[in-house]
Amino acid sequence: MTRVDEFNSFYTSTFRQALQVTYAVTGDRQVAFESTVDAYRRAWRDWSKIRDGNALAYVRNEAWKLTGISRGTHPLRRRHEEDSDTQLLDALAELSVTDRRLIVLMTLGNTDLEEASNEVNLPAEEGIESVTNALASLEGKLGQTIDQIERRMNGLGQATESFAEPSPATIRKAAKRGRQRNTVILVATAIALVVGGGFVVTEGEALDSRASLPYREKIGAERSDVVLDAEKIDSGNLLTIAQVNALDVQRKWSVDNTDDDIDNTTPYATCPTKRFSDTDPLKVLVRTYSASGAGKERVAQSIEVSRSAKIADEAYRRLVRWYSDCQHPRVQLVDSFTVQRPAGDFRILLLRSQSTPVRTFTVGFSHSGNVTSTLVHEIDGAQGPEIEAFARTLNDSVSRLCADTGGRCTDQIAVMRAEPPRTTKDPSFLGIVDLPPIAEIDRVWVGVPAFASKTNPAATECDAADFTAIPTARSKVFVIPQVKDLPKEFGVAETVARFPNEKLAKEFVKTIALRVEDCAEKKVSATVDQRSSVKTAAYSGKTWRIGLEVSNGRNAYFRVAILRRGRDIAQVTFTPTGAYDVPQKTFDALAIRAGARLRFIGQ
Repeated sequence: MTRVDEFNSFYTSTFRQALQVTYAVTGDRQVAFESTVDAYRRAWRDWSKIRDGNALAYVRNEAWKLTGISRGTHPLRRRHEEDSDTQLLDALAELSVTDRRLIVLMTLGNTDLEEASNEVNLPAEEGIESVTNALASLEGKLGQTIDQIERRMNGLGQATESFAEPSPATIRKAAKRGRQRNTVILVATAIALVVGGGFVVTEGEALDSRASLPYREKIGAERSDVVLDAEKIDSGNLLTIAQVNALDVQRKWSVDNTDDDIDNTTPYATCPTKRFSDTDPLKVLVRTYSASGAGKERVAQSIEVSRSAKIADEAYRRLVRWYSDCQHPRVQLVDSFTVQRPAGDFRILLLRSQSTPVRTFTVGFSHSGNVTSTLVHEIDGAQGPEIEAFARTLNDSVSRLCADTGGRCTDQIAVMRAEPPRTTKDPSFLGIVDLPPIAEIDRVWVGVPAFASKTNPAATECDAADFTAIPTARSKVFVIPQVKDLPKEFGVAETVARFPNEKLAKEFVKTIALRVEDCAEKKVSATVDQRSSVKTAAYSGKTWRIGLEVSNGRNAYFRVAILRRGRDIAQVTFTPTGAYDVPQKTFDALAIRAGARLRFIGQ
């Protein structure tokens, strides 16, 4: 992907959101539009510096700074914008600039509390306090609940729909001409506003009145029965050595440590960025176990007691997302299972690190009453415990808790292979955790946000797949940045679309398949090999390796897959180079995962 294409993709996929955020902060749509356009011009000039960081945070900060340069918001004009929520804008205007930006970033900006705090240059602890006070102020002024206010915040974005989005070429051309504000004024304003950009990978729920705002949560939230139940839970509710031994009966197990420190923030497993998924639990317990013998094998069990079953359910979902969004070098989601129980299903994920040594992670998530429990097994090598045995141990962990937590106990379980849980961003596309490790590269794949494009980035000369007639078509590109030996063309491109009906989708796939199969005959410079078919009960598809001669006998290769799930289609194209390739079997597995992800299209 060229530098221009990369910026174009970023611009088209983020402009509307950046404009909405700027408008909600300033309350003046014209000023917001002009400032946002100027911010993207600056982003193009600084693209080489910001492309590998949080470019959207850069744009939002620049737009905000620009609103204060030789301009001001116009309250009289705002009051006459009858299609705007002027009551809400007035209430926001009475907040401090920092508080207003935090609220807007956490709603229209779709950021979590830590990222929003970082973007306005506040420590996370101060951000929590600021948001708490700001929300209380808005609740008082508007006489509404947080959920109602959040819906109104998200509705503010509609006021900017009348503005036509400038083309990326227009933005780049204006940037080259050097259209910018007075630099001295800009620097002075930036210092006065004390704002800065940053990039923090965290997880959370915008305006979550329970889990994300722990100090608000404490006020009147602790029912006596929940507190009493929490007091009953102690280390005796954790798995015994005998129960853990079922995971590997050939080795001797021992307890390494049992910790109930609620202030301990160190993650006990690979993927989570935090130790606990409930941001304000009543009680926590973490116990680690290790096995004797060669090769590292360990187990960690975590118990989090929440203030209600609803909060525990939210913590459970957040915990699963930490793993479905896992972004560690060479860590890949291998498989997914559901533990079916009359009292409520559990989930098991199997992940593998292809670093040295190879390491396999089996992770189980359970939720019983107001308690969330996690069981993690780690072992050197590509083989973890039998899934059935792990599921029984996971159920044992719940059985030791359910009587004290308002949950339901059962020994009736059935383990079923399941499709992977959704990712947080662009769930109908491949996730970072789906992508295979490449050669010895110890870097994380990075994907640009999904975007609409007139040119299908996943198309090759052989398939010539064209999705322009399908309004729902979106594309996504994945690369591994900061690796010197990788040429620019290396990467994965995926296009996903929902066709009007299943018949048209079938015809499209048939046409693409015929083009690829006929390509070698029609193009002397083309070769097609490593054909394969993938099929499950829910979706099916085909994969090929396509070679195209580019110069003097040198071939460029593409691994291409086309998948159909009902009326939904995904095309995946991997462009390898030299040693930076994957086996056919690995690419087929990637195609299967792309078919599984199609279940989330439209969500």
